[in-house]
Amino acid sequence: MMKISVVFYLGPPGSFSHEAAERFGSDLKPERSISAIFKRVSMNEGYGVVPVENSIEGPVNETLDGLFRYEDIYVMASVEIPIEIFLASKCDRGRIRRVYSHPHAIAEAKDYLESMGDLEVVRTNSTSEAARLASMDEAGAALCSKKAAIEYGLSNMDRIDPATPNITRFVLIGREYRKDGSRHVMLCIIPDRPGSLHSLIGVLANRGINMNMIYSRPLRDSVWKYYFYIEFSGEVDEDLFASMKQQSVKILYKGSF
Repeated sequence: MMKISVVFYLGPPGSFSHEAAERFGSDLKPERSISAIFKRVSMNEGYGVVPVENSIEGPVNETLDGLFRYEDIYVMASVEIPIEIFLASKCDRGRIRRVYSHPHAIAEAKDYLESMGDLEVVRTNSTSEAARLASMDEAGAALCSKKAAIEYGLSNMDRIDPATPNITRFVLIGREYRKDGSRHVMLCIIPDRPGSLHSLIGVLANRGINMNMIYSRPLRDSVWKYYFYIEFSGEVDEDLFASMKQQSVKILYKGSF
């Protein structure tokens, strides 16, 4: 795993993003949002670690939009973190009236929370922020990591077992990129006409390149217009980029890992 200088992550300390960031560096700095991390990286203040996809909840929209907005920020590496969610509190379970957490964790624990009856659910920017808030609430609990629970003194912990494996993929972002990775990231806007997406994907298929992921996101400056986030595995060269560009209104190569 590559080790680098300053790394910004979604804080506060104890988040799953914090755990991912520890894989890449030792000078770690928390930020309040994914957007703030992109801004720091764009100002050349360091690198960033952001979640890009969860195995249960799917892509992380704020990260995809950040990659589209900041054309000079690239994906440099990736790490997968198993997600173990705990309901953690200072009070006994029967006294819990509020649960804090990130929207993804709330969605993953939906059945568990419903089994607890009438609770106020408070959404936060991260699971560690949820733990911090719960630590100041006599009737509060957090859906968070064990590390965050210990960090904020939430001694009563109940592990929530997901129905399917829960893994979040994080990416290291920075101002430089590499093309020698096995998996590549591209963002595309295609013409609004029949067969456009088929033609773009066909460029990959005709070269025996496997498309691992495709996801559409709305363009903020146009109604009912979209860009596509694409990940694919295989060898890339200038001919491939030229062929994909011919099928696109706009195309951005965003690095490999």
